[in-house]
Amino acid sequence: MTYVLYAIPASHPSATVERALRLKGLPYRRVELIPVAHKVVVRARFGETTVPALAFPDGRRLAGSRTILRALEQHAPSLLPPEREARRLAERAEEWGDQVLQPLARRVVWAAVVRRPEVMDAYSASAELPVPRAIARLSAPLVARAARAVNHASDLAVRADLAHLDHHLDRVDRWIADGVLGGEAPNLGDLQIAPSLALLASVEDLAPVFADRPAPELARRWFPDYPEGSVPAGTLPAAWLSEAASASSWATRATGRSAG
Repeated sequence: MTYVLYAIPASHPSATVERALRLKGLPYRRVELIPVAHKVVVRARFGETTVPALAFPDGRRLAGSRTILRALEQHAPSLLPPEREARRLAERAEEWGDQVLQPLARRVVWAAVVRRPEVMDAYSASAELPVPRAIARLSAPLVARAARAVNHASDLAVRADLAHLDHHLDRVDRWIADGVLGGEAPNLGDLQIAPSLALLASVEDLAPVFADRPAPELARRWFPDYPEGSVPAGTLPAAWLSEAASASSWATRATGRSAG
């Protein structure tokens, strides 16, 4: 019996669920949808508007990465540590990854893609799109603008996200240092956080904030082939990056100086 995963190209929570299905050895096929337009399809089939959405062989239909992963815990191997305190910390990291880092990554990336919509073709390079690729390329600017709007990626919101990104990555680095993330096998916290890190790192303007951190290695370790595309440096407004660097330790870390 096969699971059916409904997703959109380069969706980081969809990558989370897909990785979990693979870790558990569960057969699945992926149905690719178009960003923003996916909401109509998912609502009709799942009563929700978000991806990932998963149709189970037993007829259950669930949407949202955390909800789906909990349901998949009926299959070994478990993605939660057996010890109570380790489990609590992994669940805390999972919740933060879902509630804080995931939407932040979505806002920042759509703010970048809307300025370079041609990169959407690379992000969906291996996807079996439901429309001809030529049409997808032509509609990319419209899709990017719509996605930016529905994800509330206003200039003000994204500038705030960038100003706080260094702080968020410090949290991830602490969890790695404490063993909450980055163990011998991935837990639910790893699977929620790592693809968001990988997606953010695909925006090349953010290279300084990722420099000399363990967080990018976490992304590469569990999601080495995700995402396929990238947004070239020079895409995000220089003023935004300057503001963010002033509010963080980007510049000092990138040049090897102490952040104080």
